[in-house]
Amino acid sequence: PFVLGTHYNGSETSGYHTPGNDLKVIHTRSGTKIILNDAQGSVFIEDPSGNTWTMDGQGNINVNAPKTFSVNCTDMEVNVSNNYTTTVGVNKSTNVGMNQTISVGATSSETVTGAKSLTVGLSMLTHITGKLDEYIGGDVHSETKGGKNIVNSEKGIVINSEGSIDKNAKKGVNVNSAEKTKNH
Repeated sequence: PFVLGTHYNGSETSGYHTPGNDLKVIHTRSGTKIILNDAQGSVFIEDPSGNTWTMDGQGNINVNAPKTFSVNCTDMEVNVSNNYTTTVGVNKSTNVGMNQTISVGATSSETVTGAKSLTVGLSMLTHITGKLDEYIGGDVHSETKGGKNIVNSEKGIVINSEGSIDKNAKKGVNVNSAEKTKNH
């Protein structure tokens, strides 16, 4: 069959009809739709599963996936000029194949309400140019296997205890001082 022309029917209107003819819509039988809204300058895309993509015409984009949202690429850059917030309802995992660098221009804060574990396969260096304060509500256990535990200080070391201080060694305990030592 050939279509040679069209015939205007002014009495039947689309479900998306507006007085200003602002909506241009593609809506398929399965429920997939694209709505272009000239009044708002917006674009709305939806599929039957509930996936949506909204560009509101005000500079905002909202993407919703009821199940999984995946992005696959060779390289990726995300540039955020102001604030960046991530909220994860259950678990979050990050795997980096090689190196990771985190740089914070001002303050960094981390809160863990449960237990925290840190495992380092080789060496670890903590470099602090200011002051380090540690507040621990329970016991501290530090164990060094296969090496020494060395504490260096330019201005002195103070050990205070409301209980006793015990020093145990399987070999000798050496106390060396360039000046006279007080033990009382």
